[in-house]
Amino acid sequence: MLSHLRKYFRTIYFIRSDYSSKGPVCVDIELSNKCNLNCKMCWFHGESGIGDRYLNSEMTTEEVLKLIDQIMVYRPHIYFGGGEPFIREDFLEIIAYVKKFNLQTSFTTNGILLDIEKIQKIVQLRVDHITFSIDGPEELHDEIRGQGNYRKVISNMQHFLNCKQEENIKKPLITVNITINPSIVGHLKETITSIKKMTGDRVDYFTIHHLWFITPAELKLQKAAVNKNIDRTACGSGSHCIPLSHCIDSDALSNEIFQLRSEKKTKFFPNLKGKEINEFYSDGYKLNKRCVASLLAVLVKPNGDLKFCPDEWIDDYILGNIREDSFENIWNSKNARDFRSIIFREKHFPACKRCSWMYNSF
Repeated sequence: MLSHLRKYFRTIYFIRSDYSSKGPVCVDIELSNKCNLNCKMCWFHGESGIGDRYLNSEMTTEEVLKLIDQIMVYRPHIYFGGGEPFIREDFLEIIAYVKKFNLQTSFTTNGILLDIEKIQKIVQLRVDHITFSIDGPEELHDEIRGQGNYRKVISNMQHFLNCKQEENIKKPLITVNITINPSIVGHLKETITSIKKMTGDRVDYFTIHHLWFITPAELKLQKAAVNKNIDRTACGSGSHCIPLSHCIDSDALSNEIFQLRSEKKTKFFPNLKGKEINEFYSDGYKLNKRCVASLLAVLVKPNGDLKFCPDEWIDDYILGNIREDSFENIWNSKNARDFRSIIFREKHFPACKRCSWMYNSF
């Protein structure tokens, strides 16, 4: 009830303030789109991926720290997304700077580039949350991410858990993210059981993650709607055009997730149940929900561009660039307010229905 009231008053303020916002509660900073792996389903480096558009144009360490100086006044949660964060040699320096302001910080990693020294430093910095990507039991994970990678990521997770145990602390929380792909259906419980066994059941959470995607028919609708409403082409949205709606046995997946609901420490994102899972993986899936992400969150690309849409859903609507203007000016700029007013009117665009930010509580 309280959360609904907050949303109601937030919406009233939103409209009366000409679609301005007091500030973000979450800032997703992509330090790089580079990665040391080439996972099949990745929209950067996978089979339909767009590649790295920001080679030789990434923000410098000084520019990233200046950005953090500007956003710390809003006290947002800072998430480091994009490619593999440890590709950046300055990643620990950047995290240390964020934690100097005592801001909540999290990131996702494939876990391969970590070592004992980095792990100890991260624990000492009291990073809040780390998500490790694991795609199934050992054989399946290594088929997707490379031979021997499963053992490497498990070993590094064990080092994290040992460091936490030695210091008797709870942070960072360790989550294993298991992305749904056609091969893993029927192996979710096996994946969780194997990781629990190898880590002494010390992982904090397991997230069964439905991958955001669009079908070819939905991609056409997306491009047409974006062009009509905001005069853009959403040129990168095709990177999400993967055939999951035809490859996933949604009945089998639904039954498997039902069985997993009694499994301790296991979460589901989005938290779909029964027929909702069948609908999610169907062509023409509909969602009667308004996207409020532009009111609460923002994405910073590696070159300093600010956008409201994560990943590549509407990649060519740029609010501004942090190298050219201040965060404060960009956050409530005309570009920002125009986008908010359009998305408020339309509720969402065709591809938004499976976007992670549509389901994020921020």
